[in-house]
Amino acid sequence: MIAKLFKRFSVFSLFISLLILSFLSYLYSDLEMLWLSFQSRILNFLIILGLLIMTINAVRRVFRFSKLENRFHYYLLTYPLIVFSFPVELFDIRILLSSTLFFNGWASFREYIDSKNTLSSSVLLNKLFDSTLLITFSAAIFYENIFFLCFPFLAMIFSKKSINRQELGIILLTPIIILFALCQFLLAVEFDSFFFSSLLSEYYFSFSNTFEISLLYEKIDLLIILSLFVLSIMIGNKSKIDYDARTLEYDGLAFSAIILLVLGFSNSQSGMLLHYLSLPLAYYSNRVFVISNNTYIANFLVILLTISFLLFNFV
Repeated sequence: MIAKLFKRFSVFSLFISLLILSFLSYLYSDLEMLWLSFQSRILNFLIILGLLIMTINAVRRVFRFSKLENRFHYYLLTYPLIVFSFPVELFDIRILLSSTLFFNGWASFREYIDSKNTLSSSVLLNKLFDSTLLITFSAAIFYENIFFLCFPFLAMIFSKKSINRQELGIILLTPIIILFALCQFLLAVEFDSFFFSSLLSEYYFSFSNTFEISLLYEKIDLLIILSLFVLSIMIGNKSKIDYDARTLEYDGLAFSAIILLVLGFSNSQSGMLLHYLSLPLAYYSNRVFVISNNTYIANFLVILLTISFLLFNFV
């Protein structure tokens, strides 16, 4: 069966995933690029491919600690197809970099929550510090990204184990110290113009009375993926997961809702902003595979995604 090719982590599934990501990176490297670009297309290609691989690795880590069945590796196919479905005309590498940093920070935070009751406090604090540091570096690119620290903070507040002073100090003081030191360093080397930009002003976000998300259904393959996302939310998770894992899933849904609101109220919609949704779309669309043990459904979904990818991108 076709679905079995991606059910397990294998050389074949990894090769197909990397092949699609490489082709996508090659196409991205030919677009007009903002912020960081080289005259050599090969260097642009390698940077984009590296960031995409880091994101798909974050997806793997999130699935590993999501309390779902972690033996399935359908994300190796769905994540490249999801990113391929984004309508991007101008490539802003800052979006890809900041979203990659946040997703890896979130993956570290899920590892922290999972091992909170089993490891020593020093190891736990290192995991939390790694998560906070990655999200802080994301905020150094677009300062609005500092808002993303609210999601691990809320997860700890509603966790079974109450937040302590050490955790509170790391998540509140680390961003202040790092951002202040980084800002002073960039000013000293006169490199500050490349950092601390405003995402909302550059993408013309405004609180208009009209909520417009036509960007999400301009491409049929993206609409199919969004349908799987909505279906996963409607079906819910029938497996028995603990309180903390369920709290983290609610956190992910809140993050997705906020990004959709930003997209909906932005006067100048950009497909690059959809990269902030790449991990949630991959995670929740894969839940449809995990929730059902029916191999026919899994094969149907794999064939549907593959055909839509080929049909609406190359025909």
